[in-house]
Amino acid sequence: MIPVATARPVRTTVMAARRLATEEWSRLLGDVSACTLAKDGRSHPAAKFYEGRVAALGELVRQIADETDLAQAVDAAGTLSAGWADTRLPGGPEARDWEAYRAGGIQAMTDIAAELTPSEQSNETLETTP
Repeated sequence: MIPVATARPVRTTVMAARRLATEEWSRLLGDVSACTLAKDGRSHPAAKFYEGRVAALGELVRQIADETDLAQAVDAAGTLSAGWADTRLPGGPEARDWEAYRAGGIQAMTDIAAELTPSEQSNETLETTP
């Protein structure tokens, strides 16, 4: 019997998700740095959303190893998500960007937990004939 899907190491999976979030954040920034966007006085929630994703996934990467059990990694993502949800946001005109940043972090933890949770299909096996 051959497994339908082979598992990637946990930390490698999270790092791949972080790389994709970084690429999307970079695409949204274009040829402008995040600092320049922050100083222009306008709201940039899409960029802040992906910045939050990158930051939260970076926190998770620092907490796990490739050998980390899937359940432990999912628990760590849940703990981080709860921490991000409990973060008090500043008021004022920058509140919209902070809300997007926090939402990106929470969504990243939700997405990675779902990716790391084995589905029934991935537990199936194929019968092979010798």
